[in-house]
Amino acid sequence: MNTKQRILNEALTLFSEKGYSAVYVGEIAEAVGIKTPSLYKHYKSKQDIFDSCVEVFSDRMEQVRNELRLPDTPKADITYRAAATEKIVEFATALFLFYLQDEVAAKFRKMLMIERYHNPGLNRLFEDLFISGAVEHEEKIFSDLIDAKIIKKDNPHVIALRFYTPIFYLLQKYDMHPGDVEEAKQELTLMVQEFCKTYKGEGR
Repeated sequence: MNTKQRILNEALTLFSEKGYSAVYVGEIAEAVGIKTPSLYKHYKSKQDIFDSCVEVFSDRMEQVRNELRLPDTPKADITYRAAATEKIVEFATALFLFYLQDEVAAKFRKMLMIERYHNPGLNRLFEDLFISGAVEHEEKIFSDLIDAKIIKKDNPHVIALRFYTPIFYLLQKYDMHPGDVEEAKQELTLMVQEFCKTYKGEGR
């Protein structure tokens, strides 16, 4: 790992622990083991470091979504349309673990959770990634499924909320209890199974 990557890693760790606003460039340099002027050879400012963190997170998220072949990704060949309950559980669990445990995603999410109370711009980013934006993405998928008569007709926004809310809830519940991840996966499985019984008619 080169110095530029180490700066990003250490900065993201500090941001996730203290929030973006509370971290100084000197702290980042000290965590890396370099002098502050040396850090400026790689990044112009703390904002420049943050912008790079956003880019790394976005790239990582796209990579994971493509690996999972999730809906609305270039490599998607399995969607909610054809997926059995077991496959939907697999999708939901993989995304949940990504946001809970991934070295980049987990820290980025925690940073935004801290900073959203201090920075309106970062609050908008948090909501776009983890609240309204996430629900809107699911709403589009479920709207298509209703049109295709794959799931029963209902308000797609409500269906999206019922699918996504348990995932978001479990992230909050197990954020501080990483050792209980198996319990979290079991809870998520039960929630997805009940969702499928309601909207796909499985298990009836």
